Amino acid sequence: MSVPYPSADGGISVELGKGPALPDSGSGKIDLFPIINQDFQKIKTLKDLALRHITLEQFPVVNAWREKLFAPEGTPEICDELPRLLTEFLRRPESQALPPYTRRAQALRHIFVNKTAIVHADDLLPGQTTTSFVGPVVYADTIGYCIWPELKTVTTRAQNPFKIRPEVADRLNREIFPFWLEQKPVQELARYSNYDSADYENRDRVGGDYPPSIDPPLSKKAGETPKAQELMERVAFFLSDKATCVSHTVPDFERVLKYGFDGLIERARQDIANGVAATPQQVEFLQGVIEVYEGAKIYAQHLAEAADKAGNLALAAICRKIPAQPAETLHEALAVVWICYHLLLQENTNFGFSIGRLDQILNRFYLADWQKLDSAQAQDDYIRHAVELVSHFFLHCSDHVPLSTSGSETLFAGSGSNQALTVGGTRYENGQVVDAVNDMTYIILKATEILSIRDPNVHARYHRDVHHRDAQGNSLPTEVMDPYLRRICQVNILTRATPALHGDAAVVPAMASYYAAHAGISAEEALADAYDYTSIGCIEENAAHKHYGNTGSTLMVLPAVLELALYGGKHRSDGVAPKSPNLFYGDERYTTQPLIQIDSMQAFIEAFKFQLNEMARHVVQCNNYFGRFYEQSRQSPFLSGLFTGPTNTPDSDGASFRDVSAGGAKYNSAGIAVIGLADVIDSFCVLDTLVFGGKMSAGELLAAMQADFDENSLQPKSAWAAFLARVQNWLHPEDAPLGLPNLSKDRLKQIKEMVRLAPKYGAGVDQTPGGIYNNATAVKYTHLLTEMLQEVFAQYRTHRGGRYLPGYWSMTNHAGFGMLTKATPNGRRSGESFASGITPCPGIVKANGEPVNLLDHMLSVTSVNANTVQNGYTYNLSLTTRDRGHFAEDTELFSRYMKAFADQNGVLVQMCVSSINDLVAADRAATAAGQTGSGEAEHKALEPFKDLMIRVAGYSAYFVTLSPQMRKEIIQRANFGLDTGAEQHTLNAL
Repeated sequence: MSVPYPSADGGISVELGKGPALPDSGSGKIDLFPIINQDFQKIKTLKDLALRHITLEQFPVVNAWREKLFAPEGTPEICDELPRLLTEFLRRPESQALPPYTRRAQALRHIFVNKTAIVHADDLLPGQTTTSFVGPVVYADTIGYCIWPELKTVTTRAQNPFKIRPEVADRLNREIFPFWLEQKPVQELARYSNYDSADYENRDRVGGDYPPSIDPPLSKKAGETPKAQELMERVAFFLSDKATCVSHTVPDFERVLKYGFDGLIERARQDIANGVAATPQQVEFLQGVIEVYEGAKIYAQHLAEAADKAGNLALAAICRKIPAQPAETLHEALAVVWICYHLLLQENTNFGFSIGRLDQILNRFYLADWQKLDSAQAQDDYIRHAVELVSHFFLHCSDHVPLSTSGSETLFAGSGSNQALTVGGTRYENGQVVDAVNDMTYIILKATEILSIRDPNVHARYHRDVHHRDAQGNSLPTEVMDPYLRRICQVNILTRATPALHGDAAVVPAMASYYAAHAGISAEEALADAYDYTSIGCIEENAAHKHYGNTGSTLMVLPAVLELALYGGKHRSDGVAPKSPNLFYGDERYTTQPLIQIDSMQAFIEAFKFQLNEMARHVVQCNNYFGRFYEQSRQSPFLSGLFTGPTNTPDSDGASFRDVSAGGAKYNSAGIAVIGLADVIDSFCVLDTLVFGGKMSAGELLAAMQADFDENSLQPKSAWAAFLARVQNWLHPEDAPLGLPNLSKDRLKQIKEMVRLAPKYGAGVDQTPGGIYNNATAVKYTHLLTEMLQEVFAQYRTHRGGRYLPGYWSMTNHAGFGMLTKATPNGRRSGESFASGITPCPGIVKANGEPVNLLDHMLSVTSVNANTVQNGYTYNLSLTTRDRGHFAEDTELFSRYMKAFADQNGVLVQMCVSSINDLVAADRAATAAGQTGSGEAEHKALEPFKDLMIRVAGYSAYFVTLSPQMRKEIIQRANFGLDTGAEQHTLNAL
């Protein structure tokens, strides 16, 4: 189906054969207005930057492919090829006798060489990630085996079912998964091994203003589960990605494009022959890299053979040349990127493994092709062909999804593979910052617009000064929006959700300061690398193929730290009575004073920081502990051969000859994704202004939380129920509730109203003393908490070297973790979602009860210091546009808001351009279709919403594939009218 223009009155605008009431292109969609190219020195081949003459209907293969994604054929089908080939290799006794790194490299070569080469007659790019049209990739050596108990039910589960053929299920059940019972994944390998952190070298090279690094000590015997691992496995506090994926990074495709694998193999062999790789470990590493390079070459030859059989002679010729030899055309270059990328997904989990700055990689090939053409018609046709090529690449990136169990659907429902692709931005050349937007930027944006699909996860970089200039380099007037920003916003409105927008002026200095702190890195080199940042996974920013940031290292639940501060180191899941155990040590003592004994806000802040340090120590212990076993068992020789640092190229030296998993990259770090920041900021505001401001007692606040802010829960117990409760408390004093005041219904209503009107993050940045909009308290705690988190984590080093960097993005985890968390001081009720990313909580108002407006919301976010969010943040901004007749005006308004965000040092904003009523209608249709016994009518009613794309918290998803909890959270988010800036929940009765 076509992508409709968002409606203003609820209900998606789907044309059903009648003539449109508003001007359009005749296809039932908006009449796209042109954006005239006024600088042919920069954009050399495009007259209209919107490429309005190019439509999806001009590409029948692309159009049919897209339609199939949303048809029954697009239901993901589990493929067992990868685990079958890996198991086949590892079962051999001779394989088990190999040294670990050699075994891993030869296993990958075996997979590459024996992988099914699939090419169709109408393909423009060769190969598939799995043998399925859309396939969940089964990584048996991590947690792929977790789908084992669900092989019989995965086809019928209500949330995002998978298809599976009986013979595939039988092989997994009888041949593959039983083998992996004895082959421990990282989490179990760590548990059943001796470990002492003191045995490992310090690989940290970060100095400068950073404190000396700490590797928190951890020692345990085989079979013991350390406290850090125990806390991780309880889920409610933090999750480590080491048991599932370490894929959050971007490879170096350019070295393959420039030298081909033949050139890279020759250099590796020279480094061995000349003794540059000086130790046996370094030689083994390089030999492993050569093995996988050779395997990739053989796979490409198999692709050429498959293309011949399909009659696709063009792809056959391309695959005989690349990736062994350098690419020369755009078609060859995209084929190299896709071949390398889907082979990398055989080695690295398909979750957050990203593509990088594709426009920068491809533009030279595109221009060279275009300039060879000798007629205007041929050149125009080639522009159309370039859009078609990129569209094929996008659709290939949609050929795989993460393998998810029923349980993980709660946390990750609806997520694609989060393959971030970045366009635009700036570069640092000869001491100058220059505009990097090029012809391929707009070609990629065109493919993004006409396809409107969730993968790849498209991001645009924007510099508030560099891009806001005319063709002569002069700054544009404030009221004039530059063409690049207008095109980004135009695409966002049409797709409803993409691309996200990064602010270069905020991101680059923050990343450069981290890079410059590394030994041997000059300020100029750090700046050049920072200007080459790309989005990773959801939204994280790292220098492309130089910074191995493991940006999804840990998801940490900040409200869990708040709870420990409220209850003296105890957690409500274990009991918070005097005899209940504290979380970290298991004894009865309070590790800090509980709230009811604290007499000042400063004392509470100190208690919170103590508990944060305790949680951070366990987070780091867990990640380093798992990481060291990951380094031993699941290395990445192919990625290491496509990364700056581990290996040399024909014209670069200084390689570490060390795997990326072992710290071989130029820069290293580990990212902490902090969940629930806004809820904690608002809770601090409540504590400061209400509890320590004398308007309610600590006991009253805790009693309101215990009542879940619900007057109906205050019904007095019967005599029998009260007697049973006393007996239970006598038998199990550790589970006894706290002795808190008895609240009347009227008092609880008063408390709720005071909480509602307390200062809130998102209610603006006015700090006028005595002013009716004064929100200084929220601004204070926004800065205090983000700076505290940066300070606490920056002191710790990772197992690879480098530091821990906090950021604020949550995917759908804020909903899942919220389900596990009881009521919080900001009025959030038990089980409700936390706010997403760095986005303010829903339903907040100003101090006088007025709704917040769009600028209040936005400026609260941009007030966060970018230097404290070096692992990025997601600001989820939901907007409601008007009808199609206002498309040009809405684009202009959208551009102005995005320019304001960038001007105020915003880091990342992602837009969800759907009205509340659209989302409610889609939710109702999805709920009805998901009910047991739903029939043809319900599924037909769902059809118009199947490709309704929204932004979650770092990535795009199809709204109806999300869990009911997540759909509810997105509907409840603040949603602003683009023309008025007014919050729409106050205007719409749901």
